[in-house]
Amino acid sequence: MSELVITYNSGRTAHLTLGDRPLVIGRDLTCDLTIDDPSASRRHARFFKTPIGYILEDLGSKNGTMVNDETCGRHLLKDGDRALIGSTVAVFHDKDTSPLDGSLGANVLVADDEATGRATRYVGRDRELLIPQQRLKVIYDLSETLTRAQPRDTLLSDALQICFDNLKFERGAIGLRNLGQRSVEWPIVRNLRGAEGGLRISRSLLNRALEHGERAIFAGDSASGADPTVSMVQEGIRSAMCVPLLEGDTTLGVIYGDRTTTSTIYSDEDSDFLAGIARQVAIGLINCRLVEEQKEMARLKQEIELARSIQTDLFPSELPNRKELKVAAINDPGQRVSGDYYDVLDAGDGRVWCLMADVTGEGIAAALLMANLQAAVRVTIDETDDPGTLLERWNTLICRNTEASKFITCALALIDPATGSVRVSSAGHCQPLVVRNDGSEPSELTVEPGYPLGVVDTARYGTETVELGPDPFVYLCYTDGVTEAMNAAQDHFGKERLIASLRDIKDLNPTPLVKQVRRAVSQFAEGAKQSDDITLLAARVM
Repeated sequence: MSELVITYNSGRTAHLTLGDRPLVIGRDLTCDLTIDDPSASRRHARFFKTPIGYILEDLGSKNGTMVNDETCGRHLLKDGDRALIGSTVAVFHDKDTSPLDGSLGANVLVADDEATGRATRYVGRDRELLIPQQRLKVIYDLSETLTRAQPRDTLLSDALQICFDNLKFERGAIGLRNLGQRSVEWPIVRNLRGAEGGLRISRSLLNRALEHGERAIFAGDSASGADPTVSMVQEGIRSAMCVPLLEGDTTLGVIYGDRTTTSTIYSDEDSDFLAGIARQVAIGLINCRLVEEQKEMARLKQEIELARSIQTDLFPSELPNRKELKVAAINDPGQRVSGDYYDVLDAGDGRVWCLMADVTGEGIAAALLMANLQAAVRVTIDETDDPGTLLERWNTLICRNTEASKFITCALALIDPATGSVRVSSAGHCQPLVVRNDGSEPSELTVEPGYPLGVVDTARYGTETVELGPDPFVYLCYTDGVTEAMNAAQDHFGKERLIASLRDIKDLNPTPLVKQVRRAVSQFAEGAKQSDDITLLAARVM
């Protein structure tokens, strides 16, 4: 098993197991390992597996990536190689070891032994704690200190100091289980004896606490004839305790403490008292996590609001409002940012481009792909007046720059108010509608739908020219968030209801028209949660 031992610039240490998937490290939230390190780039470096071993590759970072104090572009890693990414250190280990073997954190070593001796007693997690009134009062008095909202390491430091004060630890540590893994991080370690090498903890005690939630007491009294744990005797440990930090059926970590010089051994009452402190610490850890989650949610909300603001600026700031042509549009995202996109662009000779697009999915990822399309539209729109040719160029770009699972439906029309004609091409998008106020039924513009953009890089798109005559009409395009809007009974709004909402239109003014359709969708949904982005664009030609 290969792993990285990460030492952050704060001094905190963590272990990451490397697998078959690449691991990207940097400041950006999209990285597999995000580091709060101003000297690191957003996407700084990546570790990936090859047939000959793991390779570390610099991703064009500003400050470069060092391996064993030498700058590298790509480096085949060997056991013990030390990489510097900004000020974050990553040491590569390629050993066939258990996650609970060896050094798991600063100054803590887990000893490999087979402790079966009578000197160590284990107490099941379900056994009631028997704590005298005086010690219960101590736990009660400490409750506010251990459970209030505070930084995690402050909580652990205070908790370990309480253990030293009340249980006379000479050495102690608090270990936390890494989320979803068996490995343990040791953020807080103390040794009053000042011995080099830190703590050496019996794997037997640690495993029983982590895997079974048991409390352990080691009483290394040689006179008792007990068969003590080998590694503990070698360390000169007189007595020790290890209790789990429990959250329901989950073990968050452990508290460990021992004595190496004092002859007094720990009792069952001491173990119960430490377990009572551990319960308060576990509540404090849960509170720390909730606070961090709250902060993260607030930060994400702020970023989403910023993304929505930036996205809104990508939509046209002004729409045509001439006698012969008026345009109105609505974009109502299902989430805080939208994967829908509309645009209206002047062709320079009285004609106007009207575009409607819908990116698969919702949220920030869809919005980023939408922004990519918008950039392509603005760069290429003047190259031709054939909608099909433009869709082919955009399709090539999207295929080249996105995953196969991401695609965009799109309807592109060139409207000529002077002739009443519309040239239109579709990349798998909803068929546009034509609305008149002469009593006729709203009708679809029948356009051969090609592949959505980003599906097939060799796709071809045809262009249909539709002559709509001299009488006034509205060209209406929309995304499937309109027809697929659902009510509480999970029924879809559908195309028939959309057409019905347009059937009795008397005024072809596009602004009230799109509002009327949006209102009809809302009334149908009856307060049900909006499941997709809803976007409408109406262009009235006189």
